[in-house]
Amino acid sequence: MTATTKIANPRDIAHNVMALVNELNLQPTPQVYHVFYSYLTDEVPELSQLIKVLIRNTQDLDEETVFRIYHKYLGTHAMQQHLKQGVEGLQSAVERVEMAVTSVMRETDTFCGDIEVASQQLLASDISLEDARSVSRGLSERSSKARDTYSSFNGSLEEYHKEVLRVRTELELVRRDALTDTLTGIANRKNFDTSLRDAVTTTMESGAPLSLLMIDIDHFKEFNDNFGHRAGDGVLKAVARVLVSSTKGADTVARYGGEEFAIILPDTEPENAAKLANKLRQNVSNQHIINKKTGKDFGKLTVSIGLTAYNLGENIMEFVDRADKALYMAKQDGRNTCVTQ
Repeated sequence: MTATTKIANPRDIAHNVMALVNELNLQPTPQVYHVFYSYLTDEVPELSQLIKVLIRNTQDLDEETVFRIYHKYLGTHAMQQHLKQGVEGLQSAVERVEMAVTSVMRETDTFCGDIEVASQQLLASDISLEDARSVSRGLSERSSKARDTYSSFNGSLEEYHKEVLRVRTELELVRRDALTDTLTGIANRKNFDTSLRDAVTTTMESGAPLSLLMIDIDHFKEFNDNFGHRAGDGVLKAVARVLVSSTKGADTVARYGGEEFAIILPDTEPENAAKLANKLRQNVSNQHIINKKTGKDFGKLTVSIGLTAYNLGENIMEFVDRADKALYMAKQDGRNTCVTQ
């Protein structure tokens, strides 16, 4: 699939996006998906043209390049520009609706007055047949004009409704982008903080267990120093993929900062959280980071994990600090281990 394709059915679009992303050996993060969705629907012609050129030489179309394309054409700044235009369009639509409402009210008042006058004329005892017909024709003409005014008003309302839906959709995209880590495609720190507050609130109300994992990539600085930041970015993305694929939908996997990740585990006892932590360690240690262009294997990855359970009524920062201390102890214990605090 090497050219833009006009696809009407959203399911067909989604299927073709995933097929193309897999064909190009890219990770289907929200940003990558959005770029290729826009490409297949020709949403942004400049983006579509650029992707066409890059697809001809797939070695230049890596995830970092796709992320740059995303932020140039679809990212928060670009979306804010769309929003600005959308708000301006919305304001214009509101003005047109206000004008249409004024016109309808004026037309309605006039029409009602005409009906009252016509009614008095028709009720007159000495009205002739010809005069009655003239009054009837006048009412018919006024009725037709009123229908045209109402039709125009309905058109203005439909246009306004479309503008509202478009701005609402773009606001949702901006909100979603603001809560996503650009590099890994998982929740960012802001998203983590919000999700943790929500999870703690739910636990306080229901009494259900809540566990938290803090995860740090072992020897990440040395990896960056030895192999470079691009290889380091590959490590971060690889670990994020493992964490997401190893957890369930209710869990929140977030990049906490730098090479540190966090996982919020609602309705999860510490014993089950410990089992998951060891599963994560094993799954990460099975990863090997390989340079796509050279085939060079950068070696084995490991992570250290701190685990803690929420104590009802405690401060959220105490909860996070305890998980951080457990992570520190895991590092002190030799890394590639999980410590429960």
